[in-house]
Amino acid sequence: MSEHHLPPDSSEAHDEEEFGPSKSQVKREAHAAQALGVGLAELDADTLDHLPISDRLRDGVEQLKATRSRGAAKRQRQYIGRLMREEDVEAIDAALKRLDPHSPENQRLQMQAEAWRDALIEDLEAITRFIDSYAAVDVQHLRQLQRGARTEAAREEYGKASRALFLEVRSVIEAVGEINEEGTSNI
Repeated sequence: MSEHHLPPDSSEAHDEEEFGPSKSQVKREAHAAQALGVGLAELDADTLDHLPISDRLRDGVEQLKATRSRGAAKRQRQYIGRLMREEDVEAIDAALKRLDPHSPENQRLQMQAEAWRDALIEDLEAITRFIDSYAAVDVQHLRQLQRGARTEAAREEYGKASRALFLEVRSVIEAVGEINEEGTSNI
């Protein structure tokens, strides 16, 4: 039997693994990164401030927004694609998902913040558990918000103070970035 009819030995298969991703896979990833970068042009300046992007990419996105010529816009999109090679695409994508109100990450964050807010309103000791879980909190400010929300709840009103407590809790949780898979913490 000739050699070209024999199945490849395991050493040849192992060599293919060392070459890394295929050319097609690399191109798909590059196109996805470029599409993500171009999608940044649809965001407002405030949202762009919350994303982990370089100043060069931000300038490129701003230039794409201002470009009216079709040919120039195509060149600018390609430039953004090149800039995206230097960016942490996964971090940008994760930040965008956190900002999307319909993403699972944002919904988990919302549920976790609501659960903490409810616990802080109902239980005085919950503040100790929250501080233990999230050390980066302004304790005095949190206690003040808790008092206001508890006063509101005692009057069976839920409004401004409860919302302020929720926003503070959510911002602390976002800053720490510890959203667990179940959406709740050790409340």
